Amino acid sequence: MKLQTFIKSLTLWSTWAIAAVVLVGCSRTVTWEEEVPLNTGETIWVKRSMPWVYKGGFGNPFAMSMLPTGEQIILFKYKGNEYSFTGRVHVGWIAIASDQKPVIVAIPGSYGWNYLYESTYYCVVPYYVQFVADRTGKNWTWPEKIEPWLYNLPANVMTSIPRLDERRKDRYSAKDREKRDSTYHLQSPHGRQIDPLYDANGDCPKKYDPSMKPNWSKK
Repeated sequence: MKLQTFIKSLTLWSTWAIAAVVLVGCSRTVTWEEEVPLNTGETIWVKRSMPWVYKGGFGNPFAMSMLPTGEQIILFKYKGNEYSFTGRVHVGWIAIASDQKPVIVAIPGSYGWNYLYESTYYCVVPYYVQFVADRTGKNWTWPEKIEPWLYNLPANVMTSIPRLDERRKDRYSAKDREKRDSTYHLQSPHGRQIDPLYDANGDCPKKYDPSMKPNWSKK
């Protein structure tokens, strides 16, 4: 009996090990470029990438399928400087501040970013997060609230990211983005432009404390 138990355990372990190797080898990254019209009237081209991996379905971890990880990379140049942003968050805006430095704005309640920082960011209104790069263009920080100059800016970064199972382009124009995102923007006005009153957590159990210190990120 002990030998049979050992053989069954070894077989089960081998099966899981083989499955793990297969799944690791089945990850893919979708990469594309898109045209981003800025609030200054300028236009830049942004390179983006999103890894896809096999994941279990919600409530059923054994229903495996290829899904985006949300951990995207965004690369672009502005005024001769290079910028690199990596984050598990849905980015919808790239804008240029008065100091001629680009900022990135995202909706916190996407890809799990809000769960990482909900203790200090859950009840912020409007419910967007603003990322600011340091001198290297690689490390980004975010203040406790987005700045008012960003209010009402239209989205200029594509939401409907290219899928693995579609016929993808290498480059997407601003018109392509508008067409792809039309349904999302119709259903989610807060994603179409930055709404100064957007409160995604109306049932928030605690009040936003304006004395909160900024949060800092190395990504």
